[in-house]
Amino acid sequence: MIAAIALFPTKPFPQCVQPFEVGSWTNIDPNTGGITRIQVDFCCSDVVLCSVDENGNVSCSSSCPAPFKVHLWGKCHPSDCDWGAVNGNDYFGTGGTRWIYGYYDQGFAKRYVYLKQSTLHPGDLFMWMYTDFTDPHRADYVLTNWFHH
Repeated sequence: MIAAIALFPTKPFPQCVQPFEVGSWTNIDPNTGGITRIQVDFCCSDVVLCSVDENGNVSCSSSCPAPFKVHLWGKCHPSDCDWGAVNGNDYFGTGGTRWIYGYYDQGFAKRYVYLKQSTLHPGDLFMWMYTDFTDPHRADYVLTNWFHH
């Protein structure tokens, strides 16, 4: 058996499958006053590199700081405002629904962004975002939108 493995080595296959949410998304409402575009990138961390130092301590790392990068653009004039990219992680909600979660701290507001495959609009991306303003006189709000490729 060992000889067979040595003579016929197998090609390694990555264990990560690109999630549905990955890609460039555009708001289905061309007249939105909110988020106009979303870019979701995925980093497969199925390879973890470990090393042992001279004291026998093991340290391991992945090339991915987080599994996702979430990049948003908001409606501005004359061109959309680039919110930049933040790390995104899996979040499992009620009933086990998987979301991609990202967090923006814009100083004047904290934004909690959740993305998942839409059940209402098959093939589209659903975004749920909660905005928490630091100014107590501004009303916090929830924004929901759908996006397509």
